[in-house]
Amino acid sequence: MTDLDLGAFVLPEITDLPAVAAGTPLHRAAEKLQRVLPPGWRVEVVAGPQCADRAGQPVLRLVMADR
Repeated sequence: MTDLDLGAFVLPEITDLPAVAAGTPLHRAAEKLQRVLPPGWRVEVVAGPQCADRAGQPVLRLVMADR
């Protein structure tokens, strides 16, 4: 497997957000992504940052496995 530098993809504005109840399409997308991730990784549905163009809409957060 290729080593990736994921530091460039970390968005501090969504790392400390609480999990939220989201609609079924977003949960289905999270479940599909979860199935292809390496063991220990997980996908969470969280409230997005309060930006003017997104207004806190739910987003998917990828959490890396502890090494």
